[in-house]
Amino acid sequence: MELGYLGPEGSYSHEAAVYYHGEAKLIPMYSFYEIIKSVEGGKIDGGILPIENSTEGAVTSVMDWLLNIDKSKIVGEYILPIHHNLVSLGKELKEIKYIYSHPQAIEQCRESLRLSMPKVVFIPCESTSLACKLAREKGIGYGAIANEKAKEIYKMNLLKSNIQDNPLNKTRFIIISSKISNNCKSCKTSIAFTFTGDRPGALYEVLREFAVENINLTRIESRPAKMEIGQYIFFIDLIGNPNNNIVRNVLERIGDMTAFLKILGTYPIHRT
Repeated sequence: MELGYLGPEGSYSHEAAVYYHGEAKLIPMYSFYEIIKSVEGGKIDGGILPIENSTEGAVTSVMDWLLNIDKSKIVGEYILPIHHNLVSLGKELKEIKYIYSHPQAIEQCRESLRLSMPKVVFIPCESTSLACKLAREKGIGYGAIANEKAKEIYKMNLLKSNIQDNPLNKTRFIIISSKISNNCKSCKTSIAFTFTGDRPGALYEVLREFAVENINLTRIESRPAKMEIGQYIFFIDLIGNPNNNIVRNVLERIGDMTAFLKILGTYPIHRT
């Protein structure tokens, strides 16, 4: 199996991919868009994507791209504890004037670093592993927020460990593939839907369908539909499998209540 991840090697996506499927051939890619298009186009078997973080919430760019998947579905998930480190070619914090990292990693450490390094300038880049590469190329005055593996790969010095603001920081990754099977026993199903227009109680009516049938919802998010202000697409993760009559009937009723309903995938629940 070929599994695409946001590279280069040493990123948190790479770490999650190793834990999820260590026997797969891991393919580094430049962007979430490239991963999804490669899976959809049949160039690789699957891709691993961060979907939400316990500190910063949804990875909105991934949510938006999921609406465009057609041939693939979400087939798995993996929840990875995130431990951020500040690394550099330099050996002292006072030398660091700039810090590279992925925007999510920067936000997950901003408060901690603001207190200890109030004048440092953050520079966003595509991944935490790329941050190490850039910091190494720039020299002693530059640092990177990254994991232990990236530090080793790029031969950086550890200046400060566990710099995340939230000690319980975790990121949930999803795996997409065109090789689809929803025969899991303990399942989660992800859906997205929107309404024709704005009317009172529309979302409540959908949520009530789940409550009446005692179906647990583990995640509710909304994203702008990008057509009119006030129009949103809702994302829901629910415990259950559409193969189950109750779940299937609820989804059919919701389909009648919405302008658009997309089942993004059914997959085994990852227990941390």
